[in-house]
Amino acid sequence: MNFLLVFLGGGLGALVRYILCLCLPKHVGYLPLGTLSANFFGCFIASVVFTYFVFKSDLNSLYKLFLITGFCGGLSTLSALSLEVMEFVQAGDYIRACIYIFTSLLICAISVILGIVLVRKYV
Repeated sequence: MNFLLVFLGGGLGALVRYILCLCLPKHVGYLPLGTLSANFFGCFIASVVFTYFVFKSDLNSLYKLFLITGFCGGLSTLSALSLEVMEFVQAGDYIRACIYIFTSLLICAISVILGIVLVRKYV
């Protein structure tokens, strides 16, 4: 059952990431918006679910497997970020690569903090 939940959650997360990349502009300024958005939402959702589980530990752990390991794992993607950084490096655009790395880490850290703060305040 655990394998199935992770598989289904991961597939759904990957589908949402694909839809984000299709629907959002490919680049906004220096940044690939689809991957950046997917990583933001993946980190945010994971932090909300994790923090909620800390406060509501009586919830079934299958939800955690489906949402964090599966869905958020399929949604957020370090591999796509890494490939996009390498495209910038191969094009000789080192500043753009550095800005993208820094912005991605900052946005993901902010999304985790935001998720934790919101759950602690409203749960």
